[in-house]
Amino acid sequence: MLRPEFSSFRSRRALRRAACGFLGLSLLLPIASWAASPDNDLEKLRKALADAETRQENFSSQLDNLGGEIKALKQRLVAAGRNLTLLDQDLVDVEERLDQIRQVEDETLQNLSKRNADLAVMLSALINLSRQPEGTLMGNPSGLVDSLRTSSLLQSILPKLKKEADQLSAQLDTLASLRAQYATEREEFTALREKRIAEQGNLDQLLAEKRAAQKKISVASVTEQQRLQKLTSDVRDTEALMQRLEDDKARQRADERARLQREIAEKEKEKKAIATKAIAEAQKSEDEKTVTQSTVSPKLASIGPARQFTEAKGLLPLPVGGRIITKYDESDQAGHKKGIVIETRPEAAVISPFDGQIAFAGPFRHYGLLLIIDHGDGYHTLLSGMGAIDGVVGQLLLAGEPVGQMKKSSKENPKLYMELRNNGAPIDPTPWLMAENRKVSG
Repeated sequence: MLRPEFSSFRSRRALRRAACGFLGLSLLLPIASWAASPDNDLEKLRKALADAETRQENFSSQLDNLGGEIKALKQRLVAAGRNLTLLDQDLVDVEERLDQIRQVEDETLQNLSKRNADLAVMLSALINLSRQPEGTLMGNPSGLVDSLRTSSLLQSILPKLKKEADQLSAQLDTLASLRAQYATEREEFTALREKRIAEQGNLDQLLAEKRAAQKKISVASVTEQQRLQKLTSDVRDTEALMQRLEDDKARQRADERARLQREIAEKEKEKKAIATKAIAEAQKSEDEKTVTQSTVSPKLASIGPARQFTEAKGLLPLPVGGRIITKYDESDQAGHKKGIVIETRPEAAVISPFDGQIAFAGPFRHYGLLLIIDHGDGYHTLLSGMGAIDGVVGQLLLAGEPVGQMKKSSKENPKLYMELRNNGAPIDPTPWLMAENRKVSG
């Protein structure tokens, strides 16, 4: 039987051990939870580094990583842009048919006018002949001969006269049909125009939401725009501009990789120190094993399949509803020859033909407002001739997302100039377009 003092001592010792155990556990749990934080940070940093390595080739994965609200807004913008470009294309087609109807009508009226003049001469001769008295030929042999000649002439003219009359009647029917078709096409044009006005209102509302969202990063956007303007202020042509932008992008990517690698090294050092402290305080082999295992590089999140620009050959839409009037390698009045010129309607919506990122947006030399979209893999789209650009440098774009609006012109239809470049060199964009969009009018 234990003496009371020994029993009390052992109890106190047991309590002391329990208290130490609880203290050790209480120390270990915060340290373990603290150690989890660098793990998460490291995983994010390593994923960011992997994304930085593939960023030039994989804009689609970055678009997938956008916030749900921004992605939903972009998808609504794409739908509105698609509707507007289709309506613009339909309006251009209807206007072209109306012009063709007017041209055929003018030609028909000119032909009718000429036939009327010829028929008037023949009818006048017949009317004069019919007015001669019945007894005029009696006792006048020369008059009889002339009358026989006139009769013979009439017999040869009458079939021709009937044929002319039939053709005249057919042309009059054609003219009536043309005018009925013109009225129908005009009604369709009016309906399309009203529908487009409504769609433009929808797009304007979405663009207002987009600009409101962009205000949160307006300071950074303005700073980046000013930096680019300073960077490209002495550039004289698009080739030098493209090279300057590519060199700048390469420098930025190298700086970003170096920064991420430094942060990863610092986080790993911090994590190692935390793990060492946890091991020393816990003094348990299982905890040591667990903490040691946590230093292994985490599995990177899957980036997902990228939409490569090279896979889009033959599938690109026109960036604006209209018709190609100048083909690649053919100079127009403005001297463009390394791209195509698309004639469209005033204030038509301009869209991005493929996923990408805005590399340049603003006035540039004789191009006026110039928009350059980086699609990755060394491919860029250059667009000029717009009256306004809706986008800022660095902004990610979905295929079909509105990026601007054509000029408002009353004298002639505005024209959008489009270039496609691969590693800075112009290439013919026509084979990259959908088959129905490759036809050149003019």
